[in-house]
Amino acid sequence: MNNVIENSTVGENATVCGDAFVSGDAQVGGYACVSGEASIKGSAWVGDHSRVSGRATVNGRARVCGRAIVNGNATVSDAAQASGHAHVSGEAIVTGCAIVNGSAQVGGEAIVNGNAHVSGTAVVTEQHHVAWGQFKARSGYYTLTLYMQEDGSVGFTWGCREGDDLRDYLGFRWDYAASGLDVAPLAFLREFERANGIVVEYV
Repeated sequence: MNNVIENSTVGENATVCGDAFVSGDAQVGGYACVSGEASIKGSAWVGDHSRVSGRATVNGRARVCGRAIVNGNATVSDAAQASGHAHVSGEAIVTGCAIVNGSAQVGGEAIVNGNAHVSGTAVVTEQHHVAWGQFKARSGYYTLTLYMQEDGSVGFTWGCREGDDLRDYLGFRWDYAASGLDVAPLAFLREFERANGIVVEYV
């Protein structure tokens, strides 16, 4: 197979076709399909029922799994992951230790990196549609990621928690308010809402 070179491997049920290639120590397994001019390099892993096509690149130690789709000129690199029914397209870049999962869509020229975690029904097509930062919680500092969702609301992932309403989430945690742990995340949320033209009336 001319499009599988160096130490790379392709499982018997996986497909690499067209001008796509797999190189380095990369692996394509499961029922995954790599097509078009896509490239899988480094120690990347593409598996399950995922699809990588167009001129997309998956490299480093990145993982594309589940039923995720990476296409266009998109890149998933470093230790990033696209999983579930995620779709990474356009010129988008998912890098660092970032995770895109659920039914999230990242496209346009958006960049998701660091420890950002975009999930649910997120739709990130412009950079201001996603923001992340480290905030103190009860047991340490965790990455809080805010993202626009398909219905126009703001979704969040904070450590292992995710939801559709950060205010509601913090409202049920009286100890956060009592210790002031809600102040910085709520200020971050207000800035994100302003950047995305969301007007919230406070009671």
